[in-house]
Amino acid sequence: MNPDLAAVLSALQANYGFRQVNVAREQPLLIDTERGIKKIRRWTDEALLHLHLKWRNHVKNERFFVDRMYVTRAGLPSVRLGNYSMTCHDAPRELLALNNNEQQWAAFLTDLSRTSRNPPINESMTEMQIQVHSLFEQAKQMRVDPEIWAIVSACYSSACTRAAEADRLRELHQYRRSAFLLPADFSRESCKALFDTLFFELGQSEPSDGCGVLARFVLTEALQAQRGQSIGKLLQELALKGFLDRENADLMLAEWVAPDEWIGLLQASLQGDVPADRSSEVFKCVWDQKIELIRLLKNIGVQSGMAGGGAPNGSEGQQLDQSNTLLL
Repeated sequence: MNPDLAAVLSALQANYGFRQVNVAREQPLLIDTERGIKKIRRWTDEALLHLHLKWRNHVKNERFFVDRMYVTRAGLPSVRLGNYSMTCHDAPRELLALNNNEQQWAAFLTDLSRTSRNPPINESMTEMQIQVHSLFEQAKQMRVDPEIWAIVSACYSSACTRAAEADRLRELHQYRRSAFLLPADFSRESCKALFDTLFFELGQSEPSDGCGVLARFVLTEALQAQRGQSIGKLLQELALKGFLDRENADLMLAEWVAPDEWIGLLQASLQGDVPADRSSEVFKCVWDQKIELIRLLKNIGVQSGMAGGGAPNGSEGQQLDQSNTLLL
């Protein structure tokens, strides 16, 4: 056995009082104990560990599990070993599928949005409309793949409109007192099922703007075949439970209306290499799926600060029927 791993197992057994410790998986580190499978997290950033401990204690409640964690025999939340610390967590393996569990997901997210809050993360952002214009002007002076140039130039006017609307929606809530937080890497793997209860893995990533993270999660799920209906139900449940108030709606809409996929496609082309996830076909799918999500929120009847006027255009530049509902 790797000497470092042997030292880890010895420290875990001594500090947590496990009678039996075997490695179930090395990456991520899962150990098999007489109390079941446990996940071991290593922390080299002590400040991030303390932030997560505070975050976890603040949001835990009786309606769902929050990354349930064990304390040592001495009552400490972590074990120090060399230049890093370790924490020990339950490790349920069963994902809580979104399909047929939309109410449970929505209740969890709504509860979390009321407790997982902090002053807004101070992010210095260049206005998106300036970024779109500058990138387009730069591309004019350089050689861009003809197929990609045809797409980005056809969508340029719509990208400018969308960028300006995204900027405006975000500015409406620039001075809010607190912001909803989610882990930056939140995904469907973040929610497991344990004793018929949702188990939320807070993980180890930095806290990030929750509305932006959730909007990207919804987009990713909506792009997967057979998941569109579940996403529609999830958004309906979020509206019914009060999650989609004006602030959250505006911020989620801003994420969908922002032409990040247009920027990403053009940037990749300027660098001379367009990876598979930035291809023109993927761009079209993402661009049009965002419009569908915006339309879906309109049909649900969510109120937002989206400006009146023209709708975002489709990926071929055509005008699509669109409401005033742009949610962040």
